[in-house]
Parts: sequence; structure tokens; C-alpha cells
Amino acid sequence: MSMLPRLASRRDFLAAIVAGVAAGAVPGLALADDWPSKPVTIVVPYAPGASNDTFTRKLAQVLTKQFGQTFLVVNRPGAGGFIGSDAVAKAAPDGYMLLEMPSSIAGFKPVMKVDLDPLKDVVPIALMARAPDAMVIYAGLPVKTVKEFIDYARARPDEIFYGMAGIGTSGHQHAEMFNAATGLKLKGVNYKSAADSMTDIIGGRVHVMFVTTASSRPAVEAGQLRLLAYADNNYPPESLKAPTLAEAGVPNMEQAQTWWAVFGPPGLPADIRRRMNAAIVAAQKDPEFAALMARSGATPAPLSIDETVAVVREEIALVERLKLEP
Repeated sequence: MSMLPRLASRRDFLAAIVAGVAAGAVPGLALADDWPSKPVTIVVPYAPGASNDTFTRKLAQVLTKQFGQTFLVVNRPGAGGFIGSDAVAKAAPDGYMLLEMPSSIAGFKPVMKVDLDPLKDVVPIALMARAPDAMVIYAGLPVKTVKEFIDYARARPDEIFYGMAGIGTSGHQHAEMFNAATGLKLKGVNYKSAADSMTDIIGGRVHVMFVTTASSRPAVEAGQLRLLAYADNNYPPESLKAPTLAEAGVPNMEQAQTWWAVFGPPGLPADIRRRMNAAIVAAQKDPEFAALMARSGATPAPLSIDETVAVVREEIALVERLKLEP
């Protein structure tokens, strides 16, 4: 029996597959060269209005100009950022659903005990910015310096509380770093949102918080909060003036920083990941984006993919060392 008809049929079949891939007709085989050919969604797993949301919306505007395709921001809050993050972790790896998440993503597995690994279940693409946390206190406390606060708190065990916008968040991590560095045993009060925690520290129901300048500066300038120190001196010159915690006598607080990053689903094509990294690095030079960062006390973080992965890995190691309790 001649095999020629079968060979011809196989050749035709392979040609059809190649044609289908080129046309984007074969599911799961979309070409990265064509990306983005439709709007891209960036999920912010928090409510609108916080620094995560504000920064990502400005980034989306810049990316829309760069790619000539719409980048949309969708808020999917809940469970400390897990709900929106999990949606991206389960999304198709085609580059059309991405995630913005701050450094608190490192606390998902070790603290919140949820099954999402920020190095495997999502993949780091790039950092948008980073900022040292500011130590702010209730303005009604009779203290003006970090040392005075430590002495005041030490004399009142079980009476001084710190606020945090979620278990495992940066505010939780950095307050416990402060406890470890000073020997204090400040107790945390957990809130559903940063806005709720800010309301209560202004009202004196909690007494200290470690927060970004973006969330605390308006209340500091209004005299509702008192800025005592920054985690380190890596902040823009436009920031309000204060010593670093090291200068104030508190060691080992330099890593008390918040960063904001973009992640993708696992299996994201390497080319899309590289293009997004390059675009986010370039966006940090955009005058409007840079001005927003500076006003918010943040600085650029133009890192490669490998450097971004290293930052995430370092944050996970920090959280694991702290042994935070949920």
C-alpha cells in the first residue's frame, strides 16, 4: 500500500496548525509578538483610593500611551489582597490580566496561611516604586521624639497599641520589627482597611503606626498625626523632614519599606514579561508618574526581572524571620 496519501495529509495538517497559530486561532498558543492586541487588565486587590490604586492608575495611563492599547485598573478587594491576587494566579497566562501588589504579598503563606506563593503562583515582573515607612503617632501623646515614645510606652505596658491594615501587611511587619529592635511589646489592632486604621489613630484609639508617606502626610500636615522618623533616608527631597530610625537610636529597621510591584500569572510568556518590565522601568521616568511618586514619598525602583525576584524573595525571608502570628 502506498504511503503517499498519508504523508500528504500529515503535511496539510501541519500547515493548517501553523496557519492557525499565526492567526491566533489555536487556544493557548497566542503569539507574544501580537501582544497587546486588546485591553489589558491590572487587578488591584484593594479598595479604590489607597496608594496601590493611585499608583497603578497612573501607571496604566503611561502604559496605555506606550503600547497604544488600553490598560485598565480593576479593584477586587478582600481577604487582605488574597481574592484579587488569587484571581490573577488562576488567569490565563496570556498577558491580559496582571496584578499590582505591595510588599505585603510576602505574608500570604507564612502569616495569612493562604495558598499563594508570590514566586510560583504568580510571577514578579517589575517594581513600580518603593518607600521607607514613616513612624507616625497620635498627636495627643506627650512625646516629640522616638526615644521619648519608647520611654513613654515602656512605662505603660499593655496601654500602647499600634494599628495595622491587615494581618501580615507592611504595617504589621514593621511594627513587630520595631518591637524586636526596642524590646517593647506593643500590641496590634487589626483593621479592614488603611482608611479605618488612619481614622482611629487620628482619634487616639491606637497610638502608633508604620505607614507610607502617601497615606500619612495629609494628617501630619494637618497636625492630626506626628511624624517621628523614617525607616531609612531613601525618600524624595519633597518629603517632610524627620530623622531615620537608626539616627533616633533604633537599629535594624532599614528593611521597613513598602514596595509596589506588578505580577503576572504563572506561565506568562517570557517575551511579554520582558516587555512589561522594560515598559514599567521606562514609566518611572514619565514626568507625571515621577511627580506622583515624589509627592507620595516614594522613589523609583528601575529593577530587572531578576532583581525584582530577589526583592520579593528577600521580603519573604524577612516575614519568615519575624514569625508573625495571624
